[in-house]
Amino acid sequence: MKKTIFIIFLWTNVVAVELPPLHHPVGISPPQEMQLPNEFELDKDGLLQCISCHGIKDIADLPFDEVDVKANNFFNGGPYQQLTDFCYQCHKKKSAQRLNIHKMYNVGKIDKKNCDYCHLKAPEPDKPSEKLEFRLPKEKLCWGCHLKTPHLNALTHNRKVSAEMLKIIKISEQKHKVILPLGAENRVICITCHTAHEVGVLNSHSASGKQVRGGDVSKGVIYRSHSWNKVYQADKEERIAELKINQIPKLSYQRLEQEVLLRLSAKNGTLCRSCHQFKD
Repeated sequence: MKKTIFIIFLWTNVVAVELPPLHHPVGISPPQEMQLPNEFELDKDGLLQCISCHGIKDIADLPFDEVDVKANNFFNGGPYQQLTDFCYQCHKKKSAQRLNIHKMYNVGKIDKKNCDYCHLKAPEPDKPSEKLEFRLPKEKLCWGCHLKTPHLNALTHNRKVSAEMLKIIKISEQKHKVILPLGAENRVICITCHTAHEVGVLNSHSASGKQVRGGDVSKGVIYRSHSWNKVYQADKEERIAELKINQIPKLSYQRLEQEVLLRLSAKNGTLCRSCHQFKD
């Protein structure tokens, strides 16, 4: 495993600790307001050490490649379903949550600080500039926070559209009075289907401001279980078995209950039909 040197400044002393990438710092004192579980043992000076977080015996003396990171006691109190469940043993969940920059209203006013995450200069919502300047190319802008595959079929949609599909998109834009932006070489990108702005930030009567209404940005997308799930699982299990995959992932069929930050509704199929044509 690749190692890094974590430099810890303790008053006038500098301590070099060899740690793997993305490792929590050690040799530091937790804040007074932070309550650690009893089994998260500090050293004699009240500083974090390896066994504060890990339950494996003599873990500090083991080579990194010999540590069983899948052991139940790799993290104290484990196993944990998610890594964040372990983090919240010490850190307060609310204060540690990632900022939702799409939640743009603060006490009824637009919080322009959130605009700066994507825009080089926050445009005036009522007077959008002709040419928007972003911090990253618009094809990669969402990847600054989100994965390339945030949902099913995300990568398969990231492709250049055909001349026939481009014609359908232009017709759909006129029909629904909306914009469906494409990237370089007429490629489908995240913002072709999604909008980054909470409802009301942009003029809802404009093509750029039109989007699905009613969803709560704080709650995000919500799904509900559906009776077709058993049929869906049986179908996918048979197909995956043909691929000879050792571990079959758990799949489930759910219906959209709430959709947010979409230019057109996916729940009723309007979004899909803005690019695709289906035979009746």
